[in-house]
Amino acid sequence: MRLNEKLLANTSVASVCALLWIWVVPGTIALRHVLLSIGCIAGIFLIQRNWERFSSPRLSLIPLYTVGTLFIWVGIHYCFFSLNPVLELSEIKGIWLRSIAGCIMASGFAIALCQHSYLRKYFYVSIFAVPLINLLTYLYDCYLNRGFIEPNAFVKFYFAKIETAYFGGIAATVSVANLIFLFSRKIEKKTYLLIALYFLGLALVLLSALLSSTKNGIAIALALCILLSIVILTKAFWSLKGSKKAAITVVILILGLMALIWQGHKSFAYKGWDTILEDVRVAIDIDKNRQWQRGEGTVEAPLNSSGVPAALNTYSRFAYLAVGMRLIKQYPLGYGSVNQSFNGLQTYANIYHEHEGQVHSGWIDFGLAFGLPGLSLIFFALLSIIYLGIRQGDEISLIAITYCLMLMPFGLIAEISYKQYFEATIFFIVFAATIVAIASKNALGKEVYEAK
Repeated sequence: MRLNEKLLANTSVASVCALLWIWVVPGTIALRHVLLSIGCIAGIFLIQRNWERFSSPRLSLIPLYTVGTLFIWVGIHYCFFSLNPVLELSEIKGIWLRSIAGCIMASGFAIALCQHSYLRKYFYVSIFAVPLINLLTYLYDCYLNRGFIEPNAFVKFYFAKIETAYFGGIAATVSVANLIFLFSRKIEKKTYLLIALYFLGLALVLLSALLSSTKNGIAIALALCILLSIVILTKAFWSLKGSKKAAITVVILILGLMALIWQGHKSFAYKGWDTILEDVRVAIDIDKNRQWQRGEGTVEAPLNSSGVPAALNTYSRFAYLAVGMRLIKQYPLGYGSVNQSFNGLQTYANIYHEHEGQVHSGWIDFGLAFGLPGLSLIFFALLSIIYLGIRQGDEISLIAITYCLMLMPFGLIAEISYKQYFEATIFFIVFAATIVAIASKNALGKEVYEAK
């Protein structure tokens, strides 16, 4: 069979979409590796067929060059700066090799979506797999319990909070980016159906986050809703395109949905939102309050300014963040492990600690791993993607922009630098970088995916 570009594009999109459906499903590691291999092979051929787009140095390739430099820095770090060479080498042979394969897969996937717009709808549906699976498993759990259950009783029924929050955040960026794109154009009759579908997708993400009682998932989804509302209203009143009536209607619906989700979350979530500022002040005073050195949950959190114990999850996360920032200042080149740098650096610095996990802040964890150079490369890639995407302004570039805008704050409050989530982060950064490298500036208004 001849491997024409359409077949390669179909194979790439099929492998990524299948991976999105099973990425968080337990017991699918072998299948994930098979799909990664298929997607990587398809990506190699797609990159080879479009090599002229990557072979000549130009501004739009800067994000890809930056990610490539990150891999070079990892090699340099291992050779000259590693504080645990054995552990770092084992991760280079594992998570970093898979990340390289994921980068090739992501580039091929981006090429396929940019050149074959009819394939985008499969990605737009598959990205909502995790929120949908979460909702269905909640309903199944309710069926097993013969009645509706509170979110806190459901949290660990199928998969962890971070999976709901992280993949829900990515799904929300797809809805937000496409809604912004649709309101940037003249509203036609068929556009209303697309607006309704993307609004329902955003509602699904928020409902999924509510059911999993995930604070960071709720926070990032609500932040994206606020961004969307601001952009829609700005475009409606400052642009001749679009419909003011439709824009105001959608914004009202979004604000109403946000109010319902927020009220529901505050009703069911563990305590912490009402005293979050007081709790943070207590948490970051790591020299006075040393409960962070004990196992999480083994001792009561210190009293806040209101005279009550700080919410344990807020205290632990912000205390770890403060400790992590201090360690980055002391060891600016990093420890060398994606998964174990917080634990390893505390041991290396002779700091007593019982917590052996991560900081719960992806950017701090990555800074602990590969220092300020690693963090600088990641953020430079994200900022350059945003800049280049704004210059292009087409539908697919808006997804790249919105993903980067979502990832920067989300990485401060979620474990995006841990095991498969780190691989997913690198995958989507390269996906976004490839989009802005090859997306046509003439695509605006012409690349609406075909609803075939």
